[in-house]
Amino acid sequence: MEFSQPDRLFKVWDYSVTHRSLLLRSDAHLGLEAGPRIEVSAGHVEVMFLRSTMRGLTIRKVSSADEVEAVAERYGITEHLDYVFLLESADGPGLIVSGDPSWAMADCPVDAPSLFSRAGEVDRYPGGIMGQID
Repeated sequence: MEFSQPDRLFKVWDYSVTHRSLLLRSDAHLGLEAGPRIEVSAGHVEVMFLRSTMRGLTIRKVSSADEVEAVAERYGITEHLDYVFLLESADGPGLIVSGDPSWAMADCPVDAPSLFSRAGEVDRYPGGIMGQID
């Protein structure tokens, strides 16, 4: 499944070297009006090429053998080619090699912990939803 939020502003919110986990977060639309928080979490990150801020974001898994080959050659990737995800934004392309990323969205206070901070965190907020990019 593809993840697409073209009208949101995303930021690299956290990266843990010890756990190789990446968290992207959006608290606002491109016009900077507040909206529900959206987070994307990827674990077991092996490679990442991305901008710290992205205007709009679409993430999809590279699926065809030709595309995998082209991406591997362009970025010099030789391992874990079954786990390549392309990031597209108005600011340019990006890439992560990781486990299947997950996303979550909920109306929550700006100072609330990450929606991935503990099991069931999204369920604390009415209407909170989650999904996986695979």
